[in-house]
Amino acid sequence: MKKELKINVAVIAEIRKSKSHAHSQWAEDYWMPSAVIFGAVNHEIGDVIRQTESATAYYMGHSEIYCHAKETESYIHNFESEVPAVYVVLRRDDEDEYPLDYFVHAVTVSPYEAQDYADPAEDIIERVPMPTKIAITLMDFIDQHHVDEPFKKRKRKNFKQEPQQFGKEPIFNSSDDKKSNGHIFKGSQND
Repeated sequence: MKKELKINVAVIAEIRKSKSHAHSQWAEDYWMPSAVIFGAVNHEIGDVIRQTESATAYYMGHSEIYCHAKETESYIHNFESEVPAVYVVLRRDDEDEYPLDYFVHAVTVSPYEAQDYADPAEDIIERVPMPTKIAITLMDFIDQHHVDEPFKKRKRKNFKQEPQQFGKEPIFNSSDDKKSNGHIFKGSQND
């Protein structure tokens, strides 16, 4: 049984006109991933898919969603959301290697991985609705590989008491006696 799953997808993104663009010299049009399509499509990167007064949708290219058996918990978390999603990560093309200002850097179904991409705040990360074929494929993968692991509270390892140094009291005492402003309490204050 394979522990990895690869799903080929095509990515669509839109460049949308800012609603405040006419009223502000600083507002710019912005990019927004809008859809993923299961499988391959017959388009070239940069092809216009549709155009309206407020937005132009482009074919951004294809990508692969990589899933691993050890990450099924994150996929389940995705399905527990109101609308299961595919997360698309667009990155600015600073090297002029692509026909558009942005390119598809990654596509994932793991909200945990999407969060990792959001940390530097330089990429555009957007949730798009998960197509039914991707959802079915992913659910089958989860059914084959997910193992519920019970929560295990970590136990404290051997604790070494600090030696008293430089005239300071140790932070932790090994006895039940506790000092507070010169007063000694036996056990807890509720005893």
